[in-house]
Amino acid sequence: MAGAGVIDRYLEDLAGSLYGSPARKSDLLAEARDSLDDATERYLSAGLPEEEAQRRAVTDFGAVEEVREDYQSELGLATGVQALRSLALALPLMHVLWELTRMTTFGSWSNTGVVMPEWYGPLALTADYTGYAVAGLGLVALLVARVLCRYARSARAGRWISLVAATSVGADLLVRVVLVSVSGFIDTSLLLISWPCAVMGLLSMMISARLVVLARRSWRACVTIVA
Repeated sequence: MAGAGVIDRYLEDLAGSLYGSPARKSDLLAEARDSLDDATERYLSAGLPEEEAQRRAVTDFGAVEEVREDYQSELGLATGVQALRSLALALPLMHVLWELTRMTTFGSWSNTGVVMPEWYGPLALTADYTGYAVAGLGLVALLVARVLCRYARSARAGRWISLVAATSVGADLLVRVVLVSVSGFIDTSLLLISWPCAVMGLLSMMISARLVVLARRSWRACVTIVA
């Protein structure tokens, strides 16, 4: 539409006030533009000049401060769901691939020749099971979120999802950091049992960093909700 200055400025202001999933944000802004363009066309058909038609369409749509609340709630929810889905998929896959790599390229932990403290085994198992438990929690949280979306506002569901995502990622990362630190303290050779394992370890840390970014984005998208 030619000369869509009023609508463009409105959408720029709205976009600048939103934070969250870039893809979902783009979708919401596209939906807003479609609604504004449709309203403008109706006013144009009624004989109004284009600039006035756009101004009335924007007025009918609502002030940025009013529209932002609902849009930010949607963004917070979408960002949280993205974080939980990534968490539920990535963590178990990461643990399974690392274990397969260790077994095929190194074998049993007894091959290290390092005498482990009695408490090291339970700690290692805790680290393994934490990843699976967190992934399971993510799946449960997604199911609960679907129920919340039916009976509660998106803002409340988004905050709950972001809290679960941030807590889950933080718990898994904490256990993994403790295990790596303790392993290095016992014997540095435990940190490099084989090159494939080292590569998988680096990859898992990169995935963990990505999950931290998603969890942080989810939390920030929800704490910016005014309601």
